[in-house]
Amino acid sequence: MTMIPDEKVREVRARATILEVVSEYVSLKKSGTNYLGLCPLHGEKTPSFSVNPVKEIFHCFGCGAGGDVFSFIMRMEALTFPESVKLLAKRVGVVIEELPPSAEAKRRATERETLKEILETAAHYFAAVLMKQKEGEPGRLYLERRSIGLEVAGFCRLGFAPDRWDSLTSHLEQKRLPLEAAEKLGLLRRRESGGFYDSFRNRLLFTITDPQGHCIGFGGRVIDDSLPKYLNSPESDLYHKSEVLYGLDLAKHSIREKGTVFLVEGYFDHIALYQAGVKNVVATCGTAVTASQVRLLKRHADKVFTLFDADNAGKKATFRAMEIFLEEGIPARVVLLPPGEDPDSFVRTCGVAAFDEKIGNSIPLFDYFFRDLCQQTDTGNVEGKVKVLEELAPRLLKMANLFEQDLYVKEISRFLGVEEKLLQARLGRTRVPFARAELKPVKDSKKSAVGPEEMLLLLMGKYPEVADKVREFGVENLFGEGCLSVAEDLLSHISTSNLIDWPRILDKVSSVGERDRLAALFVDDSHLEDIDARKAFDQCRQALERIALKGMKDLARALAVAEPGSESYRELLRKIESLRNRKSRLN
Repeated sequence: MTMIPDEKVREVRARATILEVVSEYVSLKKSGTNYLGLCPLHGEKTPSFSVNPVKEIFHCFGCGAGGDVFSFIMRMEALTFPESVKLLAKRVGVVIEELPPSAEAKRRATERETLKEILETAAHYFAAVLMKQKEGEPGRLYLERRSIGLEVAGFCRLGFAPDRWDSLTSHLEQKRLPLEAAEKLGLLRRRESGGFYDSFRNRLLFTITDPQGHCIGFGGRVIDDSLPKYLNSPESDLYHKSEVLYGLDLAKHSIREKGTVFLVEGYFDHIALYQAGVKNVVATCGTAVTASQVRLLKRHADKVFTLFDADNAGKKATFRAMEIFLEEGIPARVVLLPPGEDPDSFVRTCGVAAFDEKIGNSIPLFDYFFRDLCQQTDTGNVEGKVKVLEELAPRLLKMANLFEQDLYVKEISRFLGVEEKLLQARLGRTRVPFARAELKPVKDSKKSAVGPEEMLLLLMGKYPEVADKVREFGVENLFGEGCLSVAEDLLSHISTSNLIDWPRILDKVSSVGERDRLAALFVDDSHLEDIDARKAFDQCRQALERIALKGMKDLARALAVAEPGSESYRELLRKIESLRNRKSRLN
């Protein structure tokens, strides 16, 4: 892969101002120092999308997306960072003379292009067989039995592999494409006597694509009772099934418009819903839901509805997915279908109106897990309650949304009749919001309150004297691991030129979620006008000291109920010592 020189990236960023670029997608109106509009990344009726033309960053207080001009284009067009730079470079007339790749990189790039060409050639061939050729009639009849129209089949790029050993092999030979490369993609297999034969035979084929609609693999289903029922492409340089969602290229615009996505297990579940008018639907590719897939969904949707089979296997898959949704902090609900039904059969049998009713009756995934756990366990005795709590505790700890965690702790404690503080102690966590009553309040109610470390970052960016105080006090004494690197970058920018390159600050943050959070923090600091900056610094430092003190007390209470000598006991001791050291440095 070729590389784009850093100076060219900076030039593109300087010429492609975020206000001009975003205005090509959405109408913006000035509001104070910022510009507001309806977010183009998700459907909304009240403007919550804010652009700061001075800092060259954006943030949506509705869906949480944020970053610089490249981040915006990456989300809007589903592009990689280099692709977004190239797209903007063309728009603003910057010529990118890319650094020449090494011989090995050039060889790999050429091989990737060949693989792409083979896959697209195969996809077009299979589609032509299904739609036009006599050999595709078994596939057309099968689709008719499944109540899938040819128009939808064409839109979803379905195909059919004829019941011959050399159908695709001969086609690729005619196109003079290397059969060895097709073997790597799992399209062909090598004969012991020499030569190749087709992997997919007498199968309906589902074209698996990347978010841009490029073919990266296939899923093949038999149309009779032969085995295996499904045959999928193996992993390749282009296809990593744990990172792919079937149908995302078709669904992404609807997902952004509605802000929600339906996640199903099977190809036919996806196509049945799509044909019924549910366009914001994607499917896993024969795998359990992965963190990579959930992060991909998070880039496009605010909320996920899971629609897995209504059997024990489907329930287990739902609960496994729940843990990832909790960790990634994306709200997820479960749509419960009658026993024995899947989305495909339910929509065909009961219709769209009944499906919409099921959506209206959906429940949060964690609620579903909690209810099921209580149904499977006798909570009328101490043993049952303890068992439920032990099952819930590790899931509660995975919740990225701390408000959600706190509310569930209260509800679970009330339902099971245990003291809330004991459940909090079992979790071993301290949640302390930062009270800043003496600071000027945020005018926009959509902005979330921030903690003392985040407030210090804001103050450093706006008031040089606060940056000086942070440097004098010791940046490592004021910031924890989450904010330390950003604070150090800010100090570096200020000491070098007194000007902060906000997009470059955000670029150095590898986590998309953290970048979004920081963009929300930095996009508007108008509420900090005319405050006493030095006094605000002292308030933050004192708040950090109070948090450390309360944290030590909470940990001490948790230590009192922990088993001496256990790993959790030793971990609590380490946390207490760490907080004690930090508190001493804050004095």
